[in-house]
Amino acid sequence: MDKMKLEEIRNRIEAIPVLEENQKRLKQRIYDAESRVRELLDKYQKESRDVERLKNESLSATLFKLIGQYEKKLEKEIQEELLAKIEYDKAVDRVNELKREWDELNYRICQLKKDKDEYEFELRKREKTILNNVNCDAFLKYGQLERERTELCRQLVETDEAISVANRVMNTINITMHHLEKAKSWATYDVWTNKGFFSHMAKYEHIDNAQQCFSRLSYQLRDLSEELKDVGLYNSFETSEISSATRVLDFWFDNIFTDLNVRNKIVNDIKQLGRLKGNINKLISKLGNDKNIINNKIIDIEKKKEDILIALG
Repeated sequence: MDKMKLEEIRNRIEAIPVLEENQKRLKQRIYDAESRVRELLDKYQKESRDVERLKNESLSATLFKLIGQYEKKLEKEIQEELLAKIEYDKAVDRVNELKREWDELNYRICQLKKDKDEYEFELRKREKTILNNVNCDAFLKYGQLERERTELCRQLVETDEAISVANRVMNTINITMHHLEKAKSWATYDVWTNKGFFSHMAKYEHIDNAQQCFSRLSYQLRDLSEELKDVGLYNSFETSEISSATRVLDFWFDNIFTDLNVRNKIVNDIKQLGRLKGNINKLISKLGNDKNIINNKIIDIEKKKEDILIALG
């Protein structure tokens, strides 16, 4: 296969991701259109009309029957039945149209994938030619690009791991804040009411749950720090914003203080968690951007490798 033919195929198959995305959206539109057909059938059935006739009879046949029944006088009920038939036929036609469109798109994608297989097969042959000729200039360039790609793939894996751990941290922060908000509500209730055993226990149940979350958060943050080192990030956030997890236990010994003091401690923890949440959000955003940059670099390297292989022709 000559260079011009390879470039022509490459240009064609670059459309595959876009077409597959269009196919995915089209599938959802078909689902919605089919739901609309079922909805019209259900509505028709609830009004005790002949569903099978609605589905199978032509509009003209339905019209002639109804005209015959009422001697050219279409009463309100009959008009509604005709409108239901028209609406149903339109909905069915829309489904069929979308399915035809999906079939055409699917056929186009399948043909392009055959081209892609042919293209990749030719590239593998050319790659084998390069790798078997260690003295050629193309071998050196191709090998350098392959080493760069391997390193970028390693960075991509490490970045994905860091994002995963950061998301776990974010989830724990949200759960902790939920329990602290609940505890704050009960603490506020204690401040402005005559208190009671139920409110007291409800408050400390949420504090207990928050304590468990703080413990989990503490080791998750350590894990995150280790993952960040692997991607070359240091001190991206201050883990000191969360002090010792045992501080939540101190609430149990607050009998000598006012309920307002307990509430203030909870509010302070919520604020600290809020600051940490903001920093983790920024971190996740940065890692996401880094991941996009790495992916773009990999795509660029693959393109350069393909250019080398195509140039062999």
